[in-house]
Amino acid sequence: MLGTAKQHFEEDISRASALLAHARTCEESVLRDDIMRASWMMAVGACDAYFSDAYADLIARTLNAKDLQPAVELPDRLNNLKVPVIAVIRKTSGWRWRMAARELIEDENVLSLDKIRQLFNQFCRKGHKPISKDTIASWLLHKEAKSRLFGITKTSYRGLTPAQQDKKKGDMVEHFSEFFKYIFQRRHDCIHNCDRPKMALLSISDRVLEKRIEDITFLVNRCHDALQVEFPEYLRETGFSGAVRARACAGKPN
Repeated sequence: MLGTAKQHFEEDISRASALLAHARTCEESVLRDDIMRASWMMAVGACDAYFSDAYADLIARTLNAKDLQPAVELPDRLNNLKVPVIAVIRKTSGWRWRMAARELIEDENVLSLDKIRQLFNQFCRKGHKPISKDTIASWLLHKEAKSRLFGITKTSYRGLTPAQQDKKKGDMVEHFSEFFKYIFQRRHDCIHNCDRPKMALLSISDRVLEKRIEDITFLVNRCHDALQVEFPEYLRETGFSGAVRARACAGKPN
């Protein structure tokens, strides 16, 4: 489950890292900086592609589960999906639902945390939704977490009272969201105005870029881990049997 989306992300984020490594071999110049800008765009593109592919994957698995167990009622949000006619008349159910799910996401991008929440919260139990007050502390305390993403260190957070920690969770979600808003916006600026959001060309450094690649990887990895746990639970709570859940979550939808 989500294996292809994750594999492609790892390949694509490696391409971003390779561009950074190449830029570091070049003399300081606009060309060197442009190679790093290409790396930034590649890294954000890898993130966008992961979430698009992951959404299509989970939608396809849900629709395939419905095919296997038609009596189960899907939530309204999925019942109201606009599915292409060709997906309905295809004889191979797994393939048709994969194609339908791909078309649903084809014209969208997933370059905001609000969009990520909008697409994936439906697959997560209450209290387990990524990038929320319920889960942000566990992300901060993860061994791969960097305090720059949260605006507080692990040690400082642990030193707070329960009431202070509860308030700080909201602050951390806001800080995390603003941090990634900047990362995604920089990619937009590179594409649409050649990294000149105003008049002057923005500066870029290899050290900062390396950190942004780490940050994007952290976001994708934490969401991936959460969805691996939450999607089977979503199918269970929706009412699918253990056998159907096992088939829906195994390999590619079939």
